[in-house]
Amino acid sequence: MREHPQSREVDMDKMPTPITPIVVNGNSTFPSALESPEGDAMSLVQSPVSYPQDWVAYNEAQTNEKLLFLQLLGDLTAQVPTQERSRAGRPSANLGEMIFACCMKIYLNFSSRRTESDLKMAEQLEYLGHTPHFNTILKYLNKPGLTPILKQLIEFSAMPVKQLEEHFAADSSGFSTSMFGRWCDVRVKRHERRLFRKAHVMVGVKTNVIASIEVTGGFVSDYEPFPALLERLCKNMSVKEISADMGYSSRKVLGLVSEHGAIPFIPFKKHANNRAERCAIWKAMYRYFHEHREDFMSHYHKRSNVESVFSMMKRKQGTHLKSRNMIGQTNEILCKALVHNICVLIQEIFESGITVDFQLLAEDELMCKTLP
Repeated sequence: MREHPQSREVDMDKMPTPITPIVVNGNSTFPSALESPEGDAMSLVQSPVSYPQDWVAYNEAQTNEKLLFLQLLGDLTAQVPTQERSRAGRPSANLGEMIFACCMKIYLNFSSRRTESDLKMAEQLEYLGHTPHFNTILKYLNKPGLTPILKQLIEFSAMPVKQLEEHFAADSSGFSTSMFGRWCDVRVKRHERRLFRKAHVMVGVKTNVIASIEVTGGFVSDYEPFPALLERLCKNMSVKEISADMGYSSRKVLGLVSEHGAIPFIPFKKHANNRAERCAIWKAMYRYFHEHREDFMSHYHKRSNVESVFSMMKRKQGTHLKSRNMIGQTNEILCKALVHNICVLIQEIFESGITVDFQLLAEDELMCKTLP
């Protein structure tokens, strides 16, 4: 009887060093065994990955966060161009300042009324030209035209750490709303459950910055927004690896990642096989997954950082959405993501020594120059 490969005893002295796949013209291949270096048993034992905390830098970032948050948010929203008046009558509020006010509301996790006093202090510090009425904040938070601008600002806010990030992780998480829906179970008994919205993100695994985001209904699969997420990510970042869970394990997803010149570290399901016509990356990664499982999983487990991102967002800005319509809920999630990115930048200013100059970035990247 043929012995199952996983039941054999492995001679560590004879094992080759795990081979990293190489992406060539969108196809991943493995170098030949003659080209791969051989190491002894000690070189194959990987020490556990640790993330030592620089407590001095962490303390500085936390104690100065609110002051720096106001400064960075003011500089970022200043890049949003003002709207031209299309008709007579009362002029519209400054769009950049309204985004500033919406993000301050999310950052403080206050109601729009309780946010007023903080906005008055921001006006005294000259981050605002005028303190908007609390109803005006809610009005703009529910505007559909704000959604594409917030997405642009989220991607733009990730640019200062562009040189630090090459490996990214994809995942999604739900944010519950204040509304309830009804489900039927198998016995047709009615139950009430809170409705929720879903945030799909691409996250840099080193700094936990959100590089691209899509917001959908609570029951949309992870695959549907993935092509758009990947397209926007590769437009702004240099991507070498993408890790994701089994929910993304499909030939189409692996093919898309390979076409953009990156290596997909997505584990395979139990029923998966290596039969894939016109999909060389599927066969290559399937072989790598089964022959070098430990090395594959070391790359895959970088996706744990995306769980940290959702934990940071929900602990700081709350797990519930206060808006009652879908547009407002979408914009509320996008504001949470933008606030999270600014907090990440503050942390990296002290830990990595980066310089954040949104005015200079706006000129170089040609972003935020025109409204969608």
